[in-house]
Amino acid sequence: MKSIQLAFVAGLLLIASCKKEDKGSASDTIGGDGNLATNAVGYKYSCYTNAPGVTASQVVVTNSDNSGLVTLNITGAIPTVGTTLTNLIPASYKDAAGNLNVTGKFKNTSEGILDYTNSDSKPFVLVNYSSNVGDKYVLHKSNGQTITRTVTAKSTTDDYPYGMLMIKTMTVEQDSRISGISKIRYYANHKFGLVGIEFVMEDGTVTKLSIM
Repeated sequence: MKSIQLAFVAGLLLIASCKKEDKGSASDTIGGDGNLATNAVGYKYSCYTNAPGVTASQVVVTNSDNSGLVTLNITGAIPTVGTTLTNLIPASYKDAAGNLNVTGKFKNTSEGILDYTNSDSKPFVLVNYSSNVGDKYVLHKSNGQTITRTVTAKSTTDDYPYGMLMIKTMTVEQDSRISGISKIRYYANHKFGLVGIEFVMEDGTVTKLSIM
């Protein structure tokens, strides 16, 4: 579940309309145990970012089943005049005061994470912990373009800071069709889930989301 809250914030930015998935491929299905304690209804997390003026958000599990399918509600304050990243968040994902307030669906299991943030609510693998460097997850868009997530690194030593710990991670890099963003990097750990997301802007700056 620590995995999912950050994945959802990233998913908010994937506002392209999706046509179909590669059925039967590693891009749209995931197994594993979904009966995780952190998938329980009421479980809460906080998400932090280095984006100026953006405060911590709260993520709450509002619905869950034993397969790992969960519904999340995310709320958080964002600046009235945001950064490039915050300005990309659609108005439909904000409350009357202009703050983040949105609900989304994910599948979180011991094997990995699926998100359903595209307009057709189709499953798209965010990370599969058994994947290797070079493996790809591909989503086809209705305009003929694709979104591709590629495993670019899989550490064998504890080299990623996570609170007081150092942990192993997988890095999944996603190409971007979003103006202002050149790529998105996801950092995931098989035990803790998604531990970080980096948005690499076209001007070279990096906005990072992290969970502690």
